[in-house]
Amino acid sequence: MLFNIIRSSFANQKKAMALMIASVSVGTAMAASLITISFEISGKVSKELRSFGANILIEPKIEGMATLSDQRRFLRQEDVIKTKTIFWRHNILGVSPVLETVSEVSASGPPETMTLVGSWYEKGLPLPGEKDEFIAGIKSVSPWWYIEGKWPDQPDEAIIGVSAASRVGVKTGSSLDIDGKAFRISGTIETGGPEDNQIFMDLENLQRFKNMTGRVSRVHISALTTPMDEFAYRDPKTMSKTEYEKWYCTGYVTSIAKQLEEVFTGSRSRPVWQVAQTEGRVLDRLKILIYLLCLIALAASSLGVSTTMIMSLLRRIEEIGLMKATGADSSKIITIFLSEGLVIGAIGGLLGYLLAIAASQYIGVKVFNSGLEHKAFLLPIALGSALLISAAGTVLPIRYALRIKPAVVLKGSR
Repeated sequence: MLFNIIRSSFANQKKAMALMIASVSVGTAMAASLITISFEISGKVSKELRSFGANILIEPKIEGMATLSDQRRFLRQEDVIKTKTIFWRHNILGVSPVLETVSEVSASGPPETMTLVGSWYEKGLPLPGEKDEFIAGIKSVSPWWYIEGKWPDQPDEAIIGVSAASRVGVKTGSSLDIDGKAFRISGTIETGGPEDNQIFMDLENLQRFKNMTGRVSRVHISALTTPMDEFAYRDPKTMSKTEYEKWYCTGYVTSIAKQLEEVFTGSRSRPVWQVAQTEGRVLDRLKILIYLLCLIALAASSLGVSTTMIMSLLRRIEEIGLMKATGADSSKIITIFLSEGLVIGAIGGLLGYLLAIAASQYIGVKVFNSGLEHKAFLLPIALGSALLISAAGTVLPIRYALRIKPAVVLKGSR
C-alpha cells in the first residue's frame, strides 16, 4: 500500500519531485565537497603559506661564559642535510643555510661597513637512499625574492640589495671592492626587507673568501605544520611519557623544531611565531567559514524541499482528507511523507555524490592547482547529508498535513 502511494505520488507530480531531487542533490554536492575540502585544507593552505617565508629558525646555542664574552658561534654545514632525516622529514619543504659576516665595501666613494651574506639560491642536495635530490636554498624558503640579473655562481661575483646599490652607486655589471678585493655585481635584489641593504654571495664562495669553510650562522626552515592547539603550547618537560610521545609525533611547529634541534650540533631551534601563529589563525577561520557555508547550503536546500513539498501538499489536500476519513491516523500520514522524503533523499544523495566529486576536483584545481584526494567516506557523507535535507524538508509539510480536518476538506470539495 505504501509503495503504491509513493509510486503514484512520483508519477503524478513529476515536476515537483524532480525539483526536490535537484534541490537535494545540489545541497548535498555543496555540503559534501566543502567537507572534503575541510579535511585537506590544512595541508593545502599550509603549503601555500609556506611561500611567505620560513617558520623555523635554527641558530647556534650560546650559553655559559660565551654569553658574557659575546663570542660568535656557528652551526656545521654538514648538518644541513640532516633536516631530511627527522621523523617529520617529509614535511620539510625548504632549507636555507646562511653565513653572515661584516665587510668594508667601497665603489667610487669612501668605504662603509655592510653585511655580507652567503647562502644558496637553488641547490640540489643528495638524500641518503633516494634517487631524487632535495632542492634547498633561498628559492625553497622565500620564492618571492626578486632578483634582477643572476645569482652569483663565480668566486668573484656578488649581488647587492637595491638600497645598498643606490647608496654606494653601483649597478649590475659594476665593480665593487669588498675587503680590498674586486667583485663584479651580477645582479640586484629587492625584498622590501633588510636584504635590500645587504650583499649576497654563494655560500661556499663566501666561506672560502672569509676562511670560514663549513660554518653557517643560521638555517631557515620552511615546514608544513599542524595548527597549534592548547596541547601544543605545553612545556614538554612537564609531560608524561605518553603525552610527550603524542606531542613529539604530531606535526606541531614546536615538535618539528625540537627534532631539528636534535640533529644540529650545538643548536637552538625556535619557531618564527609571527608566521606560525598567523598560519594557525588563518586555518582555523577558514575551517569555521567552510562549516558555516556547509550549514547554509544544507538549510537552503532543506527550505527548497520544504517549500516544494508544501505546494505539492496543497494539491493533495483532498487526498489527505479522504485518507483521514477512512481511518488513517497521524502515524500513517507521517510515514507517507517521510518515506517520500527518504526516497527523494536517496536519489538526490547519489546524484549529489557524483556532483561532489566533480565539484571538489574543480575547486582543488582552481584554488590549490591540484585535485583533492577522493575520500572513501564521501559517499556516506553525501547520502547522510541528503537524507538530513529531505527529512528536515518534510517537517513543515507534515505539520500542515496533520492539521487538515477531513470534514472541512471533503465538504468543500463537493
